[in-house]
Amino acid sequence: MPSENINIREKYFNWLSLIGTDYITMFIKTWFTFLASLQELINSTNDRNIGDSQILYEYKNKIFEEIPIEIDEEFIKNVLKAYLQAKNNTLTSNLFLKDYFEIFYSYNEEYSQEFSYTYRGKTTKLSLKIYLNRREEHLKIILSDERRSFTNYFGEKIETGFSLSEKVKSGKIFEEKSEFIEEILSAVRRKAENIVNNNSRLDERGRRERINFLNDKCLIDIERKLNYELDIKSVFPLKPDNAIAVLNPNTLEIPTKPQYFDEDLTKWFIDFAYKLRNILFHFIIDPMDKDWQLLFKHSYLVLKHLTEGNIKLLQNKGIEDDNGNT
Repeated sequence: MPSENINIREKYFNWLSLIGTDYITMFIKTWFTFLASLQELINSTNDRNIGDSQILYEYKNKIFEEIPIEIDEEFIKNVLKAYLQAKNNTLTSNLFLKDYFEIFYSYNEEYSQEFSYTYRGKTTKLSLKIYLNRREEHLKIILSDERRSFTNYFGEKIETGFSLSEKVKSGKIFEEKSEFIEEILSAVRRKAENIVNNNSRLDERGRRERINFLNDKCLIDIERKLNYELDIKSVFPLKPDNAIAVLNPNTLEIPTKPQYFDEDLTKWFIDFAYKLRNILFHFIIDPMDKDWQLLFKHSYLVLKHLTEGNIKLLQNKGIEDDNGNT
């Protein structure tokens, strides 16, 4: 047997021996072994200089098809346990709010909905649209009203919005509809007050009359309409899928689990593991904290499973190459 093949097999054996001490340390060692296995699976000819994010992207696009992986019930349970531990405990501090949002939520860039109601034959409309600018995500809000009083007070429409990335600081705003609706109404009130206060021709009574009209004749009904019709998860879909909202934390069952959910969950975990890697490299955490240890325990077990699968593929490929050369 050629010495080169012996060295390759010894390398794979050494990789496997690395995956097995505290959970944060094991995660770090396994992460680098995982990346090494991806380099050989994705970039076997070593003809490209591929960064971590790019090789993970290519891996996610090839698993379950070009790169077969086996996932079992224990694998899925560990992913879901890591998900729950991170979402409910470990990553809830203000230090990780941006990561928290990026891990568990996404923006529906196509979301646009108009809510309207009729008052004495006239139509009031509240339009919501999410759009992206170069720097950050915004929610755009347009309140229009065909009633003459509204146009006399505020013009054809009240157009405003707020930075969604800033609202990450509000934590559960992206899940709790009542808080999200209050943010919308508050943004409209602030804009209306700004319009009224900048009208130098108005006295205090005139300003109060306009604000009262907005609150009593517009926003009360708009709030009722939003509470009835707005689907918060269509605005901010949960990752990896909205079905995870009904995850039973005790049994880890998802009653409405859609087809391919397990595959999507696996791909979510790859992005999640990369986030954990970045947190370890850029933040100081207490390595013996029980919440961190529990999170990295489940994450390590998932990463170990994927890494062992990759190494098995590489070993089988090496055997096939050996047979082809004899």
